[in-house]
Amino acid sequence: MSTEFKDRIIMVTGASDGIGQRVAAALGEAGASVIALGRNEDGLQQTLERIESFGGRCLCVPFDLMNFDDYGKLFLSLKDHIPHLDGLVHCAGSIDRCTPLQYVKTDVFRQMLDIHLTAPNMLTQIMLPLLKRAEAASIIFTTCDMIDEDQKNFHAYGFAKRALAYAAAMWQAEQPDKPYRFNTLNPGKVRTELFKRAFGGMHPKEVPAVSSVVPAYLYLLSDQSKDLRGQTIHARDLNIG
Repeated sequence: MSTEFKDRIIMVTGASDGIGQRVAAALGEAGASVIALGRNEDGLQQTLERIESFGGRCLCVPFDLMNFDDYGKLFLSLKDHIPHLDGLVHCAGSIDRCTPLQYVKTDVFRQMLDIHLTAPNMLTQIMLPLLKRAEAASIIFTTCDMIDEDQKNFHAYGFAKRALAYAAAMWQAEQPDKPYRFNTLNPGKVRTELFKRAFGGMHPKEVPAVSSVVPAYLYLLSDQSKDLRGQTIHARDLNIG
């Protein structure tokens, strides 16, 4: 097991599948203690088993980010048991189908805004006291290609993903002299279940595997990126493998 992230405690959302699961596993392999949040308990168990197979440590927390009233309970359950949070990686996301804006239902529109925009910002807010306890901390918001490409039929999903860049910049502007940083990462298209639903016309082999973008997340969590603050980064531009 690597020791790059030894003694660091990092929370990852969406850790039961896709990018979140692979990032959580990689952090565990690199020596971090991982707090893995996800809705799918079977997927979280897979994450736990993978991290433990590397000799790492993981606390799996079955958690629905749409239940905002539970955020405070989550914080209270952690604050006296962990000394700090060195990182918070927002990977949770969902979309059932792409729909033209003129047809999307109000409840679906709100759900997309909540899971992709409200949830990462409110979780950051509630976990901020733990992040402040760390000597330095890195918070990563996961966006997508819609950060700089106009794509039709993604309605509130696209709105939320674009807004995350502004959210990270705002968090950073409000904490200008603090030892924690907020950045937005665009992993691009990778082979996740969300990709399959959103881009059904593309064959999965046409896009990279999830593992290809994991180094970008670890880079933004590491001291190597300590000068990146309030930025939007594309994984393809980092030239790390």
